[in-house]
Amino acid sequence: MKLKGRTALITGSIGSGIGRSTAFILASEGADVILNYGTYHRTDRELRDTEEKARKVAEVVEDLGGKALIFPADTRDSKHVRAMVKAGIKKFGAIDILVNNAGGEWLVQDITEIKPFHWRSVLQAEVDGAFYCIKYVLPGMRERRWGRIINLSMENALNWDHYLAEDYALGKAARTWMVRAWAKHEIKYGITINSIEPGPIANMTLEEAISAVRNGQAWRKRKKPVAHDVAELIAFLCSEKARFICGSVFVIPGLHQQN
Repeated sequence: MKLKGRTALITGSIGSGIGRSTAFILASEGADVILNYGTYHRTDRELRDTEEKARKVAEVVEDLGGKALIFPADTRDSKHVRAMVKAGIKKFGAIDILVNNAGGEWLVQDITEIKPFHWRSVLQAEVDGAFYCIKYVLPGMRERRWGRIINLSMENALNWDHYLAEDYALGKAARTWMVRAWAKHEIKYGITINSIEPGPIANMTLEEAISAVRNGQAWRKRKKPVAHDVAELIAFLCSEKARFICGSVFVIPGLHQQN
């Protein structure tokens, strides 16, 4: 239980990808977890379905040894983020770990067809959302002189040369630049800030994600990179072993680089 007594805020942690797998592995290490899902442009039915998924994820978090708080919030909105951080601190006393996972929509379009609204929405999710979360958790981390911040970016974000999804790539690149800009300043407070750049990573069923944390037998025999691979790296970066790893960018090659 290497993270016993720590609390992690993981944005976008209800779906079948990296966020949920990270919630499970950090809970298995003893951390309490603030689970988040977005409310932006969702119908009432979609919100009800997501609430049910959130409850199931929270149950697993608690079965694995952590406590859970579910907080729906649109990270594009600074007021939502501030309220989420306040609620997490009120329940758990502090937020020690931040995983900026929630992001924008990947939409393959010619640049002349991208609607200004969509362009702005993606950048708000990728850039503004990550910034707001960091802004509101930093004061407490500085005061306690301990913190872990991980930004989820994407492979080749800083060297993007495709003529598609430029808004998405631009937002991911900004997350990596945040790490480079702020890491040296925050390490003096005992806070590490790092970026992970996954390639295309396979999602997991709920059962697969739980199995990977509980025994890992099927995961160790995997033939392709999955969400748990990224979660394992995040768990390491949150540990005391990684206390001097700061300002680094980690690439996890995706499915397209497999032989």
